[in-house]
Amino acid sequence: MIAILLTALLVQIPVVLNADVGWLLTVNEKILDGRKFGVDLFESNPPLSVYMYMPAAMLGRMTGIAPEFIVIVLVIAEISGALFVIDRAAAAAKLGARERSLSTWSFAFLLAILPGTIFGQREHIAVIALTPFVAITALRWRGLDPGRVAILAGVGAGLAMSIKPFFALVAGLPIILSALRQRSFRPLFTPEAWTAAIVVISYGAVVVAVFPAYLSTYAPMVAEAYLPIRRELSALLPIPIAVIGASLGFLRLSGPQNLKMGSAAIPWLAASVGGAASFLLQGKGWPYTAFALCLFAITAPLLQVGTKTLRAPVVIGGLATVVAIGLYLSSPAPGFPPLQARVQAYVKHPRLLTITDHIGLGHPLVRQIDGVWVGSSCAQLLAAGAMLRENSSQPSEGERARLDSIIEFERQQLLADVRNGRPNVILVDTSLLSSFPFDWLAWANSDPELRMELSRYREVEDVGRVRIFVDQSNSER
Repeated sequence: MIAILLTALLVQIPVVLNADVGWLLTVNEKILDGRKFGVDLFESNPPLSVYMYMPAAMLGRMTGIAPEFIVIVLVIAEISGALFVIDRAAAAAKLGARERSLSTWSFAFLLAILPGTIFGQREHIAVIALTPFVAITALRWRGLDPGRVAILAGVGAGLAMSIKPFFALVAGLPIILSALRQRSFRPLFTPEAWTAAIVVISYGAVVVAVFPAYLSTYAPMVAEAYLPIRRELSALLPIPIAVIGASLGFLRLSGPQNLKMGSAAIPWLAASVGGAASFLLQGKGWPYTAFALCLFAITAPLLQVGTKTLRAPVVIGGLATVVAIGLYLSSPAPGFPPLQARVQAYVKHPRLLTITDHIGLGHPLVRQIDGVWVGSSCAQLLAAGAMLRENSSQPSEGERARLDSIIEFERQQLLADVRNGRPNVILVDTSLLSSFPFDWLAWANSDPELRMELSRYREVEDVGRVRIFVDQSNSER
């Protein structure tokens, strides 16, 4: 187990953390500088998704160590904690040493190695926290008692659902299936289920009390303009069908009993189906949103066949499937050309701003070039969603007015960022949601005040879909 975790640590150190982690570390550094979340810093996800990276930002300032490295270490520590809870529950249930070892090695690999480039992402952290809860549900499915450590699993599940409410499907489907199987409500009221519910309710109360501005101002705009952005169902379905189909296939090959209702694999399959439902409901199609689906789909046959002797073709096919899933999870998003050297050729350590709907244009680029982010959000994502809704549907007059106000809100935030942040480099995208050609500069210039502010900048280069603008008063080439 230690070897697997150390391998993950060594693999992740030279890997550039993904755009979301880079942005959220930057947000927390801004908060430490005195900015207020939901007032002058905006993020589409709930507050816990932001503040969960605060320990890394604070430790980075206290020690001088790069926060990116601290994130890796803290996630490895979280994985170790999850493995400890799973093993203690297995020991309380009196499982054999071989089964416990297989479980520990399997989850060490699946939680630390399989994520690849999504390591440290919100979904990755949430699934780590959620896995002990599913493991304890699987023990109860077998009629075993996981002991008092189940309460810790409940805390993890509550935090996972607080990070993203969609994870309630992953945690809930296995226990609902247990209730149906037993024809009893008892599986719904276990100590871990009560603990998870208390954590979620407590978190909701904290959000209402501490972040009223986020709830009253920004969250409604997110619901109006961001959540409806989704891909067609026909484009989303192939992933769940392929992954769950492969899981069922390997369970069938390893033994017909693995697909019976009483099989120990059923809770893991149910969690995977919950992950599939979460993936489809979010509708974005980003690989990291399928992590729960993939991890629990692999777990279902892996824990069943690990103690058996299998034919070589089955083993090779299983390994190939796991590798394919890992490559899918780490597949790059529609991206941008390399910009580090090009930006630094004009300004060293720039004050950077972007005009785009894509978080990946400015992050983690600003950290890679040791620049200063001067924006109040990662991108103009809400404006993009509002414009897409206006052009692709027929909103009512009231809906159109709300969408127009969201677009204007984003434009005014951009104006404030340019005025107050005084960026010396602005990167302008030429694509809407990485799917349609779009003139973001013209969108910004439609506001007279913003056009006047942007007139100070001259375009020095265009690289692929990105136009680079530099403050004309900047003398450094």
